[in-house]
Amino acid sequence: MNKTNLGKKIHIFTEDIPDEGLNLSFENLERVLTDMEGCRPLGPVSGQLSIQNVGGRIHLHGKVVARVGLCCDRCLEEYTQDISTSFFYLLCPRPDFDQEVSREMALDEEDVEVYWYEDGEIYCEDIFREQILLALPFRNLCSEGCKGLCPDCGADLNKQECTCKQGAPDGPFTVLKNLQISGG
Repeated sequence: MNKTNLGKKIHIFTEDIPDEGLNLSFENLERVLTDMEGCRPLGPVSGQLSIQNVGGRIHLHGKVVARVGLCCDRCLEEYTQDISTSFFYLLCPRPDFDQEVSREMALDEEDVEVYWYEDGEIYCEDIFREQILLALPFRNLCSEGCKGLCPDCGADLNKQECTCKQGAPDGPFTVLKNLQISGG
């Protein structure tokens, strides 16, 4: 079964998952980024889910693709970051969640994400949002060679040389630079 969701709140009821499973494609997921500070969609955000109900436990394979604008931590300029990530979740009903987590933590060879759902409802937007957040870099840099801003005058050192005074700044410890300590 294939479905496409174009603008409604995305949630799936486990009782609606047929025996053969669901294959879903989602377009226009830009809204999952609307309240993320410093990250904005620069084009369509899309996702895919393949969902199987295996005895009340949901096997969810997915992919999310996005192009986002991020603010560089050094120069404060916006740059483009492409995101394309695949994921797998094992979703358990809330009463079984604690037991399942204990069992899955014993499996060192597998990298399984175990989550829970309540009242037979799975919120897909939360899953897509989380995967985009996990795919973002820890430190936002427009390039590895970004020189950033001058701490004194604020000039973007990628675009121009700084015109402020070069050298060590005057501060309360500047007098210590000429201090000589005699050993004895």
